[in-house]
Amino acid sequence: MFTLAHICDPHLAPLPRPSVRQLANKRLLGYLNWRRSRKAIHTRPVLDALVRDMLEQSPDHIAVGGDLINLALPREYSNALAWLKSLGGPERVSVVPGNHDTYVRVARESGIGLWDAYMRTHAGGGGFPFVRRFGNVALIGLNTAIPTPPFFATGHLDRGQLDALEKILGELGGTDIFRIVLLHHPPLPGLARWRHGLREAQALRDILSQTGAELVLYGHTHTHTITMQPSATGALPVIGAPSASSARGSGNRLARYNLFSIQHSGNRWHCEMTGRGARVAGGAVRELERRVLTG
Repeated sequence: MFTLAHICDPHLAPLPRPSVRQLANKRLLGYLNWRRSRKAIHTRPVLDALVRDMLEQSPDHIAVGGDLINLALPREYSNALAWLKSLGGPERVSVVPGNHDTYVRVARESGIGLWDAYMRTHAGGGGFPFVRRFGNVALIGLNTAIPTPPFFATGHLDRGQLDALEKILGELGGTDIFRIVLLHHPPLPGLARWRHGLREAQALRDILSQTGAELVLYGHTHTHTITMQPSATGALPVIGAPSASSARGSGNRLARYNLFSIQHSGNRWHCEMTGRGARVAGGAVRELERRVLTG
């Protein structure tokens, strides 16, 4: 059996103190929003408690679904790298970037490029999609993160990524491989408001419907969501996770991570999801639900 933990949108706190020059762009609005409300929503104690519990479950691999940081400040990238290392090495942790990780344009080598070891095909080069194999489980990472104008948080998949994903899913679909697609933005139309959605959601849904996959994981909406998408290989579970640092709200918006237990039995895959988090704001991390997704 293979176990995968999926954790999203940590929005690492505390926020480094920005200079006046660093706020001379979209960051100013984000900084004011952080000071006004977001710093009370995304708290480090909540995230740390969730991560401690996750590591105690000893998953075989951890998938981080983007938005590690907040305003794309230089020090945020190095802080996020240190946090990733606290989860494990690149052989144990995979990352896809989110819109806050590319909040404004930053040179790749001093931005998300610092996380490259966590975002590449094992024993291969960089670029997206990346494919990581764990026996008969394949994790396919997409990059939907782009800088956007103020008040927008849309995602984008260029034609190259879409074509490569279609090819990868098609090739792996002819084998006994459990295919997991990991991205930040919701992959289907209607799962996010238009100013926050994936521009190519319809094209991505068409690919998933035609080639099939076994599991799709995303974040961005800060809400736990389960959608069963029809596909060529049957009902495809599309699972959204809330922010791992969310200290406010209730129900499906409180901090949570999901643990997926995957095994091949006979000629069928069996995948069970266990959700762990707090039932009430400030509560202890515990099991929230257990659900069979396939098999």
